[in-house]
Amino acid sequence: MRILLFLFFLPLSAWGQKEFDTKIESHSRPGLFWYVTWKPSNKPKPRKYDRLVFDIHYNDLLSDKDFSNSSTRSIGFTANCYNEFALNKKNTISIGYGGAISVNKTILNQNLIETQSDVINCFPHSTSDAYIRNSLMGTNINVPVELRFRTAGWKHTKLYIGGRLGYQVTLKEKYSFDDASRNHKISLKNAADDFTYSLYTRIGIRNYSLYVSYQLNSIFQHPESPQIKWLQLGLSFSLF
Repeated sequence: MRILLFLFFLPLSAWGQKEFDTKIESHSRPGLFWYVTWKPSNKPKPRKYDRLVFDIHYNDLLSDKDFSNSSTRSIGFTANCYNEFALNKKNTISIGYGGAISVNKTILNQNLIETQSDVINCFPHSTSDAYIRNSLMGTNINVPVELRFRTAGWKHTKLYIGGRLGYQVTLKEKYSFDDASRNHKISLKNAADDFTYSLYTRIGIRNYSLYVSYQLNSIFQHPESPQIKWLQLGLSFSLF
């Protein structure tokens, strides 16, 4: 009787076991969270890469005038969450798309004053200024879409070229003093263009790459305001 039960359940146990493609399992490693997938699958599909990416970048302001003072404090961060759609069998060409949030800061060498008509006037720093420094700070939510090229396997090199459509959530000028209790921020949101349009690229190896982003339209919307655009240079780190 025991032998008959064993023979009856043996096919069921074999059917319930998962079969993995060992070649893919050992040679396609997405990042820190290797083998993470949204749902179980036994199909030998190439792994998806760069789904959670963090950019750490230096922020500069491009204009016909010099608005930033090249301070090491001009640092920004971008958190990106992507989905990936493979365009070929080995997933060496794909499209990445998703959502992101950016926090930017640039130390200024000009004072930015918003008028009642939402025009930004600029005044150079003076030795009589009571504050230590002032900075332009912004928060932006955006939708990135990129075309991805990379070599096969988890030890790949990659080149990503993309664009972003963003919304400027906040834009403020911060004044810092020796006495921190005097620090304050002034909103420049009314003078800012609500939407931002940017081009960017990443080039690197495995989970690490160099990152460059350039905003196509000016931060401020009024034609009489200074035409300033963000330029970001930094590094990207992919967790999976």
